[in-house]
Amino acid sequence: MSLLEVRDLSVDFATMEGRVHVLNGVSFDVKKGEIVGIVGESGSGKTTLGLAILRLLDIPPAQYLGGSVHFEGNDVLSQEPSNLWHLRGTGMNMVFQESLISLNPVYRVESQINESINALCTSRKVELSKEERGERMLKILQELCLDQPQQVLKKYPHELSGGMRQRVSIAMSIIQTPKLLFLDEPTTGLDSYVQNRILEIIRKLNKEFGISMVLITHDLTVASQICDRIYVMYAGRVVEVGLSKQILERPFHPYSETLLAALPKGFENGPPLPIPQGEPPDLKNLPEGCKFNPRCVYAMDVCKTREPKLIPTSDSGQISCWKYS
Repeated sequence: MSLLEVRDLSVDFATMEGRVHVLNGVSFDVKKGEIVGIVGESGSGKTTLGLAILRLLDIPPAQYLGGSVHFEGNDVLSQEPSNLWHLRGTGMNMVFQESLISLNPVYRVESQINESINALCTSRKVELSKEERGERMLKILQELCLDQPQQVLKKYPHELSGGMRQRVSIAMSIIQTPKLLFLDEPTTGLDSYVQNRILEIIRKLNKEFGISMVLITHDLTVASQICDRIYVMYAGRVVEVGLSKQILERPFHPYSETLLAALPKGFENGPPLPIPQGEPPDLKNLPEGCKFNPRCVYAMDVCKTREPKLIPTSDSGQISCWKYS
């Protein structure tokens, strides 16, 4: 049984120009102990999907049009938001891309991490002394490569750099050891050493504590380093699903191919990196048929009139493309 099951989730946003379909029939699942990647360029619906699952979207302007979300068998969408406290924190948690969203500007770092520990103690019904709390805070900050953690704990968010704030946000989430952790671009703004260190910590949490994870990123190589499976999203839809190794070595969907082709190949001299033709899709004015057809080099007549469905591939994945239908 999957830890998280999402089926046909559709979400709209109300705008001055009318309703915009942000998520359209998205389905995916996360098994216990699994790391799943959600990959796509900006505007593909990755972050909205994570927020929709945790019921963190403002209603209005957001509106759930259909679908279901089940976490450990609990129907998330049918419950009142005030009753979801037992599913968040040590159940589901999220590291936001913008660290300032997670941090309160008028409280010191120590106070904010201690609040996460309070949530852990309440949920797990355990007691931790002041000394034990302090040791946990220092240990997690040291593991996240923060120098002089004692001083970091005494600072306010505005006194930290963007990379330091991001690591504090990660610390607040993982110190609760949730069952399912969403990570929205967790390595944004970090140098290569710290990025690799954080990816190591993510793998360690997954292996040692069995924390399932959903990594939301535009970087296919980052996802391939730690993810077991990858979902590729485009225009609010899942267009390909597959094992991480398969997506990296032999992607099926033309959009996945372009994402992979646009990655630098080390420091070798070569021609400019290829990029998809055209512009990212305008969700307010999507084309007929396959939403990628205006930018696809393989586009056929059917691609411009009918939208393909997800079908199984030969290696236990899924693909939404008329080229394989």
